[in-house]
Amino acid sequence: MSAKIATLVFALTTLPLAGYAVGAPLPGQPDPQSGKALAEKLCTNCHLIGSAQQESAVADVPSFHEIANSQSQSTGTIIAHIMLPKHPMPQIPLTKNEIADLAAYIMSLRDRP
Repeated sequence: MSAKIATLVFALTTLPLAGYAVGAPLPGQPDPQSGKALAEKLCTNCHLIGSAQQESAVADVPSFHEIANSQSQSTGTIIAHIMLPKHPMPQIPLTKNEIADLAAYIMSLRDRP
């Protein structure tokens, strides 16, 4: 491959990323930090939202850490539970991006093996 072609390929594959901070989510990707801000605003009445292993804010309501570490947990199941909540969780009007951000934050609390 010639040097000009290699340079062009490199430019085309990296230029869309120019201007984004290292570690920042790419456009269209869920943002756990935004999810954390949403959780702090909307979920703290019932759930403990941090990674600390503590009891829930309300009896029988799991902490986000517990939710993240439930067996077979996935981002998709979290999204489903937010979109179609079961009693006593209220229906909270959120955009698709907000739901994805919130699910990404919850999954970020999952213990690493």
